[in-house]
Amino acid sequence: MRTLDVERLAEGDYDLIKPLLVELHMGEQVHYSDHPQLRREEIENHLATVPTNFRGENVVFGVRDEIGDVIGFCWLVLFDPGTGLEGEVAEVYVAPEHRGRGVGEMLMDQAVRLFRDRRVTLGYVWTRPDNEAAVRLYRSAGFEANRQLVLTWYPTEQGSILPET
Repeated sequence: MRTLDVERLAEGDYDLIKPLLVELHMGEQVHYSDHPQLRREEIENHLATVPTNFRGENVVFGVRDEIGDVIGFCWLVLFDPGTGLEGEVAEVYVAPEHRGRGVGEMLMDQAVRLFRDRRVTLGYVWTRPDNEAAVRLYRSAGFEANRQLVLTWYPTEQGSILPET
C-alpha cells in the first residue's frame, strides 16, 4: 500500500473534488431544516462551476488513494478585507470509506502550514457543534472556540434570495 500524500490541486482540477463536494452537501443539508433541502441534481447543478466573482484566492489540497482518485480534500479561501490576510477553511471532506486513516489530519496540517507561510492574521472554520468528528479535527489543528459572540443574518421569506421549494 502506498503512502498517502497531500497535494495542491491545480485550478482546473475542480472536477476531481466535485463528487465529494456533492456528497458533503447532501449529508450536511439535512442538519439545516430552515434551509431548502435540495435534490442531488440541484446540488450538482449549483456546484457545476467555481464562482468567478470571488475576489481572493482559492486553494484546494487533495489526497489521492492508491489508484489516483481523490479521497479527501480541504478547500481554503484567502482574502484581505483591508485588515490583513484572512483564511477560511471553507470545506473539508474525506470519503466515508477512507476515514480513520489520518487523511483529515493531513489536510488540516497542510491548511495550517499554508496559513502560517502566508502570514494569515485570522483563520477560521465553521461547523455544527454536534459534528463531533469535525470539532475534534479542527481543535487538533489548533483552532479553538471563538471568544466573540457571532451573530448571523439570514434573509426572510419576504426578502429571500433562496430558491422556492
